[in-house]
Amino acid sequence: MKNKKIIVIGFLIGFLFLIFISLKLLIIRNVVIVGNKNLTETQIRHALGLKEGNSIIYPSSKTLYERLRKVSWIKDAIIRKDLNGTLTIQIKESIPVAIAMSEDKAYLIDYEAQILEDFTEKLKHSQIFLPTIKGIDPFKNRETLHAAVELLNFINSKNLAHSQDEIIITGSQPDNLTMNMNNIKIIVGNGDFETKFSKYAIVNSEIRKRGLNVQYVDLRFPDKVIVKPLE
Repeated sequence: MKNKKIIVIGFLIGFLFLIFISLKLLIIRNVVIVGNKNLTETQIRHALGLKEGNSIIYPSSKTLYERLRKVSWIKDAIIRKDLNGTLTIQIKESIPVAIAMSEDKAYLIDYEAQILEDFTEKLKHSQIFLPTIKGIDPFKNRETLHAAVELLNFINSKNLAHSQDEIIITGSQPDNLTMNMNNIKIIVGNGDFETKFSKYAIVNSEIRKRGLNVQYVDLRFPDKVIVKPLE
C-alpha cells in the first residue's frame, strides 16, 4: 500500500513537471498583426500587454479580445494562437464618417457615433476630408450627435453625396438638425430620411430648373416642403 502511494505521488510529480516544462516551452515567439491601417503595431501590442517570450496560453484569447475592444479604433478582432509560438491578431478597424468640431476641438467619429480620436492637432496639418459636424458637443450632446451620424449614414448608403462635396451638419437638438451641402441649406430634422429626401429630390429638381437662389429648404413637415427664397 505504501509503495502504491509512492508510485502515485511520483506519477503526479512527473505529470506536473511535464506540464510545467510544456508551459515553459509554449511561449510567444512571433506576433503577427494584420488589418491595421490607422493604429500602429506598437499601439496594438501595448493594448494586448504581451510580447515575445510571454506564455502563448495565458491570458486567454477572450481576455486578449476584451483588451483590444477597449481601443476605440478597433471594431472587431480575430485572435489565433499556434503551438509553434505564433500569435496572429487580425484587426478590423472602425471607419470614420465625420469630423465633429466643438469649441476648439476636433474629433474623428465613426458610423456608430463613437469617438475614435482627438483630431485637433492633426487637423492643423491636413485638409478636412470628411463631412463636418459643427457645434454639437460629442460628449454632452450624444443624442444630437447620433442623429447627425444617422443622417450621414443615410446619405452615404444612398450615394447622395460625393467625396468632393462639402457637407456641414449643425443643430442644437435632433429636431432642428440642418445639413449644408455645397452651400445648400437643408433643414432635415430627426429621422424618416427616406421620405424627406424623396421629396427633396423633386423640389431640388424644380429649383434647378427655374434657376432659383434659395436661403434654405425645410423638410421637417409631413405634408409640405418649405422653400425660402434668397432675399
